[in-house]
Amino acid sequence: MNAALQTSRIEAFLAFLEGERILTAHSAQRAMGAARTSGHPFDTVMTELGLIGEQELANNLCRFLDVPVLAEVPEQLSPQMLASVPLSYLRENAVLPLEMDERQLVVAVADPFSSATIDALAFHWERTPSLRVLPRRMIGECIDRLERSAAEAVSLEAGSAGPSDFGSDDLERLKDFAREAPIVRFVADTIHRAVDAKATDIHIEPLEDHVRIRFRNDGMLSVVDTAPSAMLSGVSTRIKILSRLNIAERRLPQDGRMRIAVRGRDVDLRVSVIPSIHGEAIVLRILDRAGVELRLEKLGFDDAAQAKIRQMSQAANGIVLVTGPTGSGKTTTLYSILAERSRPDVKVFTVEDPVEYRMAGITQLQVNPAIDLDFATALRSILRQDPDIILLGEIRDRETAQIAIQAALTGHLVFSTLHTNSAAGALTRLRDMGVDGYLLGATIRGVIAQRLLRRVCPACRGAAGAVASCKNCSGSGYSGRTVTYEMLQVSPRIATLIDEGASELEITKAASEADLTPMAAHAATLVQRQVTTLEEVRRVIDLDGGG
Repeated sequence: MNAALQTSRIEAFLAFLEGERILTAHSAQRAMGAARTSGHPFDTVMTELGLIGEQELANNLCRFLDVPVLAEVPEQLSPQMLASVPLSYLRENAVLPLEMDERQLVVAVADPFSSATIDALAFHWERTPSLRVLPRRMIGECIDRLERSAAEAVSLEAGSAGPSDFGSDDLERLKDFAREAPIVRFVADTIHRAVDAKATDIHIEPLEDHVRIRFRNDGMLSVVDTAPSAMLSGVSTRIKILSRLNIAERRLPQDGRMRIAVRGRDVDLRVSVIPSIHGEAIVLRILDRAGVELRLEKLGFDDAAQAKIRQMSQAANGIVLVTGPTGSGKTTTLYSILAERSRPDVKVFTVEDPVEYRMAGITQLQVNPAIDLDFATALRSILRQDPDIILLGEIRDRETAQIAIQAALTGHLVFSTLHTNSAAGALTRLRDMGVDGYLLGATIRGVIAQRLLRRVCPACRGAAGAVASCKNCSGSGYSGRTVTYEMLQVSPRIATLIDEGASELEITKAASEADLTPMAAHAATLVQRQVTTLEEVRRVIDLDGGG
């Protein structure tokens, strides 16, 4: 099936839906346009545009293709057929081989118009595929079960086979509950609403008599929904299934990741589940970077600050650090620098946990402690790959710090982060980790300490009486965030102080006598320019101490 034929078949199916009055002409045009341009499977395009439900789409595809409707995945699947194809391939392409004889292969697909997938199946099994249609969700959940069964059969020590409060009947009931339409719809709708609202986190919190749903926007939490307590186990199980966590374990914290399609684009989520007295509390960190402009000026750095950052980041070797608490935009700043430095003649590696931005032209590696791939191990391996620039997600311990120092001394430029309150604090933190002062002075090119402050809403400007009715900021008076910062460049004088064991206060004083503007002073200028408010600055930093 070539591309032209694939397009014509999609057009014919959309015309079929129009004729059945399931879609309007405008909706069909939207679907065709998205199918041509998004690169996503046709079934995903239809459901994510909200034009039709998964099951209704599958039923209508069966009518259009004149094939039997499958109400569910058959209980008996061929072990031989499943063993001949990686489950990861079946999951990625949403296909499920059902049965095969001498002439034909019966296979369930979510997207019957995917010519590449159908041709690959025909080539692999040397049979003409006879298609059945199942929703992508049902195929994915079947593969989840197959993967868990395979893991349990291979090893009972993998953690999922530990003591559990569940019997097999309980597990099946829980999985059935998680697959019920209200649970599936609630989880999907919550994630979609959060992405539409540009939230960074979703908090699902069990309380005594209900479940509270909160979104974090611009650093602030707000309640957006509630749910009955009876839904918690189903919601928790649904999220665990999507992020491949152990649904039987409810006593220990678990961390995972998932990727879902929202409005035609893939969104990554980092999942944390932790037990509480009222049930499992869940936090989903949304790693949706599609709308983030990786440019220093867009983040809020003025011209002078951009010039300093470029001076530090254009060094042939050394270390540039960005510091601040979790959620202060450190990774965004580093990637904005990388966006300027990434060129065809420069080899760039990143080591992160997790990879938060996907950038063309660079090699990105995600650490995995479960297989002993930590920052230090990954960094050692990368040094053998002849990199020019290395982005290290975080310097967490002495071993990682020493390898980063070694990389800088051997001619590499290293960017990384630390959790410290000030720029000078990064230098003393590294020294406390056991790195010799003379090595810090020789390798650190500069430190950027930063925080994020909410911007005054441009629509209402915080005017009395206008804030409450402002739709742009939902009555908060703030819309979006900007960065406040201080920058320390390591001069010969600063290097000497580090080597002599000077305190954070002494290093800060010497840097201020040169060209360092304390963060508190910079934040005060943002207040004077009415970019933000004094209340917001006081919420985020100590105006007197700068921390």
